[in-house]
Amino acid sequence: MDKTKPPSRPEKPERPERPERNEHRARVAGGAGFAFLGRMGALIEAISVIAFTWYYGAATFGLFAVLWSYVKVSTAVSDAAMTTALQRFVPKANGNDPELAVGYAIKFSFLIAITIAGLTCYFAPNLAGVISAAEDDADHLISVIRIYVWVLPFWTMVEVGTAAIRARRKFGPEIRVRVFYEQGLRLVAAIGFAAMDYMTYGLFIAHLVSVVLSAALALRLVAKHYDFGKVLRAPMTGPMPRAMRQYGFTVMPANLIKKLFSEFPVMFLNYLLPGAAGAAAGGYYAVARKIASALQAVRMTFEYVMAPLAAEKDGHGDHVALQDMFAYATRLSVTLALPFGAALVLARNDILATMQPQFQTAAAAMSILCAGRVLEAATGPSSAIIEMLGHRSLPAINGVLGLITLLLLGNWLIPLYGVTGAAVAAAAGLNVTAIAGLIETFFIFRLWPYDRHALRPLIVSLVTSGIMLSLIPASNHWPVPVGILGAVAGLLISVMILVRYGLNHEDANALGRIGKLKPLKKLAP
Repeated sequence: MDKTKPPSRPEKPERPERPERNEHRARVAGGAGFAFLGRMGALIEAISVIAFTWYYGAATFGLFAVLWSYVKVSTAVSDAAMTTALQRFVPKANGNDPELAVGYAIKFSFLIAITIAGLTCYFAPNLAGVISAAEDDADHLISVIRIYVWVLPFWTMVEVGTAAIRARRKFGPEIRVRVFYEQGLRLVAAIGFAAMDYMTYGLFIAHLVSVVLSAALALRLVAKHYDFGKVLRAPMTGPMPRAMRQYGFTVMPANLIKKLFSEFPVMFLNYLLPGAAGAAAGGYYAVARKIASALQAVRMTFEYVMAPLAAEKDGHGDHVALQDMFAYATRLSVTLALPFGAALVLARNDILATMQPQFQTAAAAMSILCAGRVLEAATGPSSAIIEMLGHRSLPAINGVLGLITLLLLGNWLIPLYGVTGAAVAAAAGLNVTAIAGLIETFFIFRLWPYDRHALRPLIVSLVTSGIMLSLIPASNHWPVPVGILGAVAGLLISVMILVRYGLNHEDANALGRIGKLKPLKKLAP
């Protein structure tokens, strides 16, 4: 009897393709890749911090950290939330409206910044009385304030200018401004001034020079992506300026509170402790925060990307696409933050060993801030969605809840535990705000980021992170640089395992080249 093989069945893909869903995830992942590189400027700044502490000492670096904190908090006022407003107005604008929005945002925020800088310059003697500094720096503190305050208008221009580029959904160009120019020029100039023995003024003048040049480059980027003539001629009155101003002033308190979360512990430590001790304590916390801010890059990356995309999808009424992007961004955010945070904690001793010995004080604070940032990453870009789509008062309410938590815990813990207490207060406050945003996103917009697709990548990340964390007791006895090499290797292996065994094929494919780490499923013959 002639036995013939039955005709083979046509091969079927592992799961039906969803081109629209893949496109949405690819946009999130692609934009996040560029934005992540921009946020990784925090790593370059961390390298700068190491150099600054060696060249200028703990007290002068601490004074710089405190004054830079005051500038960043002031920027949250001077930009009048135009950075957020541009993400809302530009994606929905037509015709000449994008140029009108950008022109108004740049001019309005710069005028406010110039006004604040002038008032600060005039009242510098009064401000100097509430800032702790080492004896050598205290004699020059008024002059330092009057010079350094002019960073404010130019930094405001950098913030608003790069926000205008992000509003065009161009997430790469700001990398050159924020990383290679602002960070790189500051480092080179600061080392140069230290070599010339400008030990009090050098660090502040170096930062001013780098920010002025970065502001010019930010404007150049605006001219490339917008009609610059129309930007310059944008009126300061009319329906759009009025709408942007009203929206900005409503959102500004929430943005100010975000800055206070980051900067208030530095200022509070400086205020509570007198003289060089106060300046140094602010510096220790600034170091811990700066290292942990590399982890913050994960969540902020997706917030940067999701803000204009959320406004766009809401404008098109595409709730399904918004839900899919929100879930995907949150899955990546938390599953990348877990091993990244574990790696930073594992490497903490080696990182701090590159600085002067007294900076080992920041080790516990660094670990606490990393843990807080991982928990915050688990809420995904919910805060960005609330800012773009929610009621204008919600970000401010969430921020106030978190700030109250920070103030209450800080007032209790900082006098007892110093830098470590400040870290606990900051981490708690951040997460009160983040969790409030996640809850509101669910109840208001019926968006929830966790489903069955999140379970496997979460388990994989928890296992790989747990393995790294289990090495921490042994790492206390490792010679430098075994800890940091082990952390880098552990992070790379964790990401490879996550992509290969944690993410599904749709999630992995959206990552582009990195997604190729996940092999295609072999079909049975």
